[in-house]
Amino acid sequence: MKNDQGVRYREVSQSLILKEVTVKRILLILVTSVILLSIGAGLTYGAPLKIGICKIVEHPALDAVEQGTIDALSAAGYEEGVDVEYLLASAQGDLSIAAAIAQNYQVQGVDLVVAIGTAMAQAAAEVFRGTDTPIVYGAITDPVEAAKLVPSATDPSGNENITGVSDMIPVAAHLRLLKELSPEIATIGIVYNPGEPNSAILTEMALAAAPGIGLSILTATADSTANVSIAAQSLVGRVDAYYVTTDNTVVSAIDSVLAASEEASVPFLMADPTSLPHATLAAGFDYYSIGLAVGDVVLRILSGTRPDEIPVIYLPEAQVHLNLDAAEKIGVTFPQSVIEKAASILYGGIVWEREKAE
Repeated sequence: MKNDQGVRYREVSQSLILKEVTVKRILLILVTSVILLSIGAGLTYGAPLKIGICKIVEHPALDAVEQGTIDALSAAGYEEGVDVEYLLASAQGDLSIAAAIAQNYQVQGVDLVVAIGTAMAQAAAEVFRGTDTPIVYGAITDPVEAAKLVPSATDPSGNENITGVSDMIPVAAHLRLLKELSPEIATIGIVYNPGEPNSAILTEMALAAAPGIGLSILTATADSTANVSIAAQSLVGRVDAYYVTTDNTVVSAIDSVLAASEEASVPFLMADPTSLPHATLAAGFDYYSIGLAVGDVVLRILSGTRPDEIPVIYLPEAQVHLNLDAAEKIGVTFPQSVIEKAASILYGGIVWEREKAE
């Protein structure tokens, strides 16, 4: 497909947003796997390994992290049911269930825990910190100050048995992207759960960055998925755009925010590309790639590297994705400068990925 500005896109599966598995990625994992398996004789774990993979709630982003982790291990030669057993669990957004999952993993004698989401990682740390069981976290916005999982982002020596991958997003860049949509955008509405440390710190970052970009922020809180709709509706007519960060509570009820933005005919930016079908535009990391990175950390630990030798892993680049179908509903036309940033667009119910220059 070629748009009016001459930017070329190729059609890809609609599942691209949920799970982007490219040959290049698989080859990269396989090359890494050869190296890791060549030193696999140093493993101290028995076979099959028992790995607990738990997440705070089920939604496309965290599901993608889970799948990416499993795929990384599969590509490295760990066959499920033969070399490894996965104990999968979701806390359904309930902190007491998160604690129970971690305690059950301890009873089950898991060899390693993968904890996805801040609250889930905190629950796992409460049970396993200081033990011989490694914890690898994924999709944690701020593992140092907000989550207090590790003492330093760069010096892993104090990590004890915990390390992993962050999904810290460039909040100020996201606000500038919204401002770029239209000079008339002056007030941004943020729906968030203040009980989620990751979401609270990102909202604080937005409040701090907004004045320097010429924006103001209005917030509406939702302490449960049931209250997301009420919070989003409270901002209708009061804001020029909606912005949701990597808030698991809100993402679990994201259609409520989309409905409010459509009612107000204002754009909605979601900081999670897996949620593009439910927003006007999305900017952030490919969560399947975060899962692959988590899997790589797991493989390093299984090969003999200690968690206190692995600093916080940050992904190098965030991408912009546009939903032309949603934009058309509210009469929004993306400016050329924004189109040029897009890694993919959703148009006619089909995801089109930008063709790379040869």
